[in-house]
Amino acid sequence: YMTTLMVSSMAISMLLFMWKMYPNKKLNYSIIVFSTITFLGTLLLLRTQTPISDIQWMKAMIPHHSSAIMTSSNASFKDPEVQKLANDIIEAQEKEIKQMKEMINRLENK
Repeated sequence: YMTTLMVSSMAISMLLFMWKMYPNKKLNYSIIVFSTITFLGTLLLLRTQTPISDIQWMKAMIPHHSSAIMTSSNASFKDPEVQKLANDIIEAQEKEIKQMKEMINRLENK
């Protein structure tokens, strides 16, 4: 999803900002319309997660949780309450990663 969003938005941006570099106006309009439809369709699919399976969702969530663990571990907190929150996040995310890995293994080996 992210790649498609980036490519379609870049195509629109490039054509709008460098319109004179590409003299074929009919092709330019076609690319903008196609890129806009692609962007909006991809955004809709991203927001609804329609074609995403359970396993795909969990495989995408593991790096997301890992990032939360890394940032919570590496940050320098001054407030003890914030530090406790970070520690709670680390503990919860590690537990959820373990749970997701177990579920992925179970679902892939049915």
